[in-house]
Amino acid sequence: MKHTAKRLTTCMAILTLLITITGSQAMGEVNVNINIGIPVAPAVVVEAPPEMIFLSQPGIYVAIGIPYSIFFISGRYYYYHNDHWYWANGYGGPWAHVKHHKYLPPGLRKYKIHELHTFRDREFNVYREHGPRYKGKHFVAEKDHGHKSKGHSEKGHKKNGKGKRD
Repeated sequence: MKHTAKRLTTCMAILTLLITITGSQAMGEVNVNINIGIPVAPAVVVEAPPEMIFLSQPGIYVAIGIPYSIFFISGRYYYYHNDHWYWANGYGGPWAHVKHHKYLPPGLRKYKIHELHTFRDREFNVYREHGPRYKGKHFVAEKDHGHKSKGHSEKGHKKNGKGKRD
């Protein structure tokens, strides 16, 4: 019994010492994470509807001028965040987790995210260089367009100034 009490006292002293040493470094920082197995996308907040440009190699549109990896294909928006894909009917969500990579459209499934970013950056440089004379396919996303069309239809997107869809 004496041996157990002595061991408990020694452990308490070591624990107190560790808390004192690490406590001064942490300065009261607390971090609580609860993971129930379903990744949740953080909110996507943009001030204005993003411009979407077409990437011919993967055959998808990508948002430019915002700090998010958002793509558009077959009437849906796809968002990549922290190694997970999400989809929504509008660029602002709400986002639903894509459970399996095989459920992504071919243009997203075929390439790794860094490759998609390379395609985006390359086409964005052309877009920026040409400005209003840019000839590639593009449109301004609508917040909740949510159309159900198939393929690359641009039905439901804002028109350019000439009355034509880009």
